[in-house]
Amino acid sequence: MLSTLTQRGFTIVELLVGLTLLAVLLGLGVPAMGTYLQNSKLASAAGSYLTGLQTARTEAIRRNVRTEFVMTDTPVDTGNIANVVAPAISGRNWVVRAASGPAAFLAVETKSGAEGDGSAAAAAIQVTGSASAPAVFDGRIPFNGFGRTADDAPYSIDISNPAAGTCVLAGGKIRCRRIVVSPGGQIAACDPAAAASAGDSRAC
Repeated sequence: MLSTLTQRGFTIVELLVGLTLLAVLLGLGVPAMGTYLQNSKLASAAGSYLTGLQTARTEAIRRNVRTEFVMTDTPVDTGNIANVVAPAISGRNWVVRAASGPAAFLAVETKSGAEGDGSAAAAAIQVTGSASAPAVFDGRIPFNGFGRTADDAPYSIDISNPAAGTCVLAGGKIRCRRIVVSPGGQIAACDPAAAASAGDSRAC
């Protein structure tokens, strides 16, 4: 004799409990995901500047001429960009240019700060360069044919996104980035909040 199996689905109470748990988990995860995405955007921007600086140094050695990494707000699609670019200490676009004669330059590579990110959030990323003596930073980082900074000065570029939050170094959750260039031409990306004393490889 065959017995009839009782089929049973979810009750409305079980369904509501499941949805409530799902909502709680999503509520806990969304802020962390937002922070992760913002940190990824800053890491990507830092990677762009790092690549540009490495290109400038490599071209200086290869061509054996002064080559400059120029931060600018001049649109990079401007004609004769290598000679008309206006350096800016907080420029989000950059141009690598090599000397091609007295007061003349040849464009090697250019990059728009918003390239690869068509969202309005890209404009919120802030970039600020600086230098130590004997240089005064004006938006340019020059390299000579030996791959050293042309003025034997150290440089740094700080990348942050105040609209997304405060940097970890100031007590926030955003992992701001810094790119450092030594007088000898060594270029590295680092995290200003990482503690060198703790052996963190991300430390500046």
